[in-house]
Amino acid sequence: MELSENFDYESVEEVLAEAEIEASASELQGMLCGMLTGGLKLNQGNWTNELYEMISESGDVSAEVSNIIEALSQWTDKEMNDSDTLAPLLLPDDNYPTVDQLEAVIVWCQGFLLGFGLQVGDSPVDNEEVKEALTDLADISQLAVEADDDEETVGALSTVIEHIRVAVQVIYWEIVVKSRASVTESTPSNQTIH
Repeated sequence: MELSENFDYESVEEVLAEAEIEASASELQGMLCGMLTGGLKLNQGNWTNELYEMISESGDVSAEVSNIIEALSQWTDKEMNDSDTLAPLLLPDDNYPTVDQLEAVIVWCQGFLLGFGLQVGDSPVDNEEVKEALTDLADISQLAVEADDDEETVGALSTVIEHIRVAVQVIYWEIVVKSRASVTESTPSNQTIH
């Protein structure tokens, strides 16, 4: 499955449901985003096996689900690395009832925290900005799934989504981008200046 900037939440959701995957499209993409934000490099190790065990009772997934995970992880990684955008979230659009959108936001945050935890393990988080952002995401993941379809609720949901995108980008910046920069700075240059 080829994913682009505007791939369809509903089609991903349908494939996962048909394959009896134990995660929604939002939760799955949240897990991937959490793993990437925790420092996962897509070209290293067998990270998919751990993910498969999280989303499938048997630990196995169909080729179609595997393809979706591959495309979704590539898209998420690309978007996370784009300095002009905030963190990508795969959520239902405005055609869904607000309560369904809110539920997707909640499970996205739960997925993110799970993926992030899988990636960082028991490593302590010392950075205050990262701690604060993780606390915000944990608070959102505990919201009650109640929502009216009025303008105020829709506006509040939009604000929460924007806050999530910023919080995730802060974590990614502090953990991934800064560690890349420090590796680059500490790598000796073999160039000789004449």
